[in-house]
Amino acid sequence: MTERHRWIVDRYEGPLAVVETDGAGTVDLPRWLLPAGTRTDDVLSVSVAGDAERTVVTVTRDPAATAAARDAARAAIDRLRGSDPGGDVTL
Repeated sequence: MTERHRWIVDRYEGPLAVVETDGAGTVDLPRWLLPAGTRTDDVLSVSVAGDAERTVVTVTRDPAATAAARDAARAAIDRLRGSDPGGDVTL
C-alpha cells in the first residue's frame, strides 16, 4: 500500500531542511534527502511504499502546487493590505 504526503520546505539550517509535514508540524531532515533543486517554500509530493523488508520513499518537487501556494499567499497578503486602514504607526 502506498501512502501519500505533502511536505513544504520552511527553511534551511546548515545541513538540515526544516519541513512542514502534511500541515501537522515540522521536522528536521537532512538536505540530501530532498531533490537537488529544492528551494524554500517548495511543495514536495512524497510517496511511501513498503513491505516487511524495505520501504521506498520518493520525494518529488511539485511545481504546480508550489505556484498555487505562492499565489494563495500573495492573495492573502493583498486581501489583508486592502483591509488595513493604515496610519497607526508614526515614525
